[in-house]
Amino acid sequence: MTNEWTLTERPFRLDHAKAYEGLFTLGSGYLHVRGSLEEHIAGASQNLTYDRRPANVTSEKFPETKVKWGTFVPGVWGGHPALGRELVNLPHTLAMIPFVDGERLDITVATIDDYRRTLHMDKALLERSFIWNTRSGKSVRVTFETFVSGAHRHVILQRMTICCSQAADVIVRTGIDADVRTNGYDHFRSVQTAQAVDGVTCHLETDQGDTIEICSESRGPGRWYFEHEPRAGWSVLESHAAANTPFVIEKRTAIATSRDLESASAQQRLAEVESMDFDALKAEHVEHWRSRWATCDIEIDGDEDAQRSVRAALYHLLRVHVPDDSRVAIDPKGYAGDAYWGRYFWDTEMFLAPFYAHTAPARARTLVDYRVQSLPGARRNADRYGYAGARYAWEADDRGDECCPNWQYADHEVHVTADVAHGFAYYARATNDEAYLQGPAALALVEMARYWRERVDWRPGDEYPSLLGVMGPDEFTPISNNNAYTNALVSQALDLAATYGRAGGATEEEIAAFREISDRLPLLRSNDGVLILQCEEFDSLAEPHFEKRWRDRSRTFAAQVSQERLYRSKSLKQADVLMLMMLTPGRFRRDEIERAWDYYVPYTTHDSSLSAGVHAIVAARLGRSDDAWDFWRRASSIDLDVAHGGASEGVHIANAGAVWQMVALGFAGMQSPWRLTS
Repeated sequence: MTNEWTLTERPFRLDHAKAYEGLFTLGSGYLHVRGSLEEHIAGASQNLTYDRRPANVTSEKFPETKVKWGTFVPGVWGGHPALGRELVNLPHTLAMIPFVDGERLDITVATIDDYRRTLHMDKALLERSFIWNTRSGKSVRVTFETFVSGAHRHVILQRMTICCSQAADVIVRTGIDADVRTNGYDHFRSVQTAQAVDGVTCHLETDQGDTIEICSESRGPGRWYFEHEPRAGWSVLESHAAANTPFVIEKRTAIATSRDLESASAQQRLAEVESMDFDALKAEHVEHWRSRWATCDIEIDGDEDAQRSVRAALYHLLRVHVPDDSRVAIDPKGYAGDAYWGRYFWDTEMFLAPFYAHTAPARARTLVDYRVQSLPGARRNADRYGYAGARYAWEADDRGDECCPNWQYADHEVHVTADVAHGFAYYARATNDEAYLQGPAALALVEMARYWRERVDWRPGDEYPSLLGVMGPDEFTPISNNNAYTNALVSQALDLAATYGRAGGATEEEIAAFREISDRLPLLRSNDGVLILQCEEFDSLAEPHFEKRWRDRSRTFAAQVSQERLYRSKSLKQADVLMLMMLTPGRFRRDEIERAWDYYVPYTTHDSSLSAGVHAIVAARLGRSDDAWDFWRRASSIDLDVAHGGASEGVHIANAGAVWQMVALGFAGMQSPWRLTS
């Protein structure tokens, strides 16, 4: 096996630890666990309480922590006092802490040689190995193996092997630690830990009423006993290791929640695998992942770094999808961190769904079905703003309610509602399932169109409708009129509603109104007709003077200027007109795309991780090889660049989807199955 299938941390560096934790996240779809060190480190408490307030997440500075635990079951929500509903960080279950001759392993202070930690992406298996030179003069080879079973989605399997150069006394503490916080807040209303037959159980209730059950069993030779701490329970092993003889400890942990589709306790989940040994469970897990990779692997000859980058993106895309559950979608941090609160954005339709639609249609179906089942929330959102129909949330929870605490995004980034319609159409066309638009999606299409019908304005003197006060994908131009991207996507959404609306209960009068607005929404152009204008106001904004105000290019532009200056300057956070052009191959002439590239790229800061991938695709289609390669390198390395933070707060899962699109829709030239018409 080549290292094109592996991501390796070597040596251990504390300043890179969080980045590798996020990058090495393991998961089964149902359950996700950050790749934290089994023994933890001193002085890195995970119960930090702080007051996180609404901010621009792209440029937000998070509290300094050495490492960050994360255990997530998508759909388990809590109520944050300042930030709304969020995904709850559940108790930490990976703890396996060895002591040799009374010395506790701590990677930050111990003398360590030959350190290597590797994520085997083909197997979804994390291995760590090193030599620990103890103060008692012994050389101890320590090896950890960890995976979240793909075949048994609720179960985490771990094995630790210790081999001492001389006989030694060994103590191992394994357990469950519930003293954790989510964005500085404690969502647990009750926590109970207790001794089980072979380990520890933990029962807790969240502030939203969910109940969580965790059961952990540990096996190994020696005397076991139980220790209790506030919000933690430990199984402790005392034993003796012979010289040069492997000393093996295994740990099995299962998680069950009150929201599970199948009713089974954590103990029952462990009982399902009781008869299988570790190697058999690992072999079953590896076979599961072999079959998953067979649906989507991309082979790249001659460039090992590019190959590794693509497989890193595909690994997380395979891991993160929640199978057979349309109550949830995929959060922007790929269930590898709590920075984006576990909510669902336009990322779902524009960056993630295409990968699943072309490689695993049944999984893509759950993503579009999530929007259908959360239609009541979209209706509530529209009603809250005083409109008929359905208005999808910028930051949606499982119910579809708006959770975004920042008014400028929640109020004005309305293009997400048109993006949802685009997602329906893309799925239907890519999977050859047009019946979806006439069936499950029809009512949602009509309800969205009813919202747009009321959301447009007919200004005196204009012979066309306008969408005023919107924020396009470029979030640095917050309240603009007739944003090209928004108008084009809304026009498509209205056309879809007119085409399939009868199945969704639309009247003939409504269908005629939908078509009229769709046909007449403007796409603004320069006087010579070649440049697509981002919005009515963009060209009249102030010059950003990047050379003066953006001197440190290692930090975002938004982190170095005030929001007031940002919002009045001619700067883009990410692709806007070019995003529209990326979505609509065939709609725009080459000279129009070239003109847009030449005009907008110099003003684009790429502060968003979503930007580089879009530019790479457009550049590839234009034959701008150098530009395409430059943006490819930027996008494909975001999570792998541990020196600059990488996946510290979670992986950039939408960018992982963009990596796939760069290869398939950009360099490989595969055509999008859905095209906007002129």
